[in-house]
Amino acid sequence: MPKFTVKENVDFKEQNTATHYLEFTEGPMTNVAFTFGKIEFLGEDEEGNGKINFDYHLLSIPESISLEEQKDEIESHIGEVLKVLLEENLTKGGDNETGNDDPIQSVEGRDVSQEGDSLSEG
Repeated sequence: MPKFTVKENVDFKEQNTATHYLEFTEGPMTNVAFTFGKIEFLGEDEEGNGKINFDYHLLSIPESISLEEQKDEIESHIGEVLKVLLEENLTKGGDNETGNDDPIQSVEGRDVSQEGDSLSEG
C-alpha cells in the first residue's frame, strides 16, 4: 500500500467543505487527493470479515492517472486507506489521544508503510 498523509483542507475549500483531506505521497497514486463521504457498515461475510460500503470524493488527480482506466485501482487504494484508518481507531478502543472519535485526527501526520498496514510517523 502506498504512503498517504492527512492534510488540513486549505487547498480545496471551494470543492469540498471537509476540514481535512488525504493524499497519496508515493506509489502509483501519488498526488491523488480525496475525502471520504458516507461510510456504511454492512455486517460480516461467511468468513467473518467485516464488509463496508463507502463514498469518496476525488479532489485532485495528476494528469498521468486516467480516472476512466484506473478507477478500480484508485478505489482499491482508497479502500485500503479506510481500512487502515478504521483499524487504527479500533485498536485504540475508538478513542484517540485527543479524546474524540475522529479517525482523521488520530492519524493526522502519519504515513502507511509500503510493506504493510503498520503506521509510522511521517
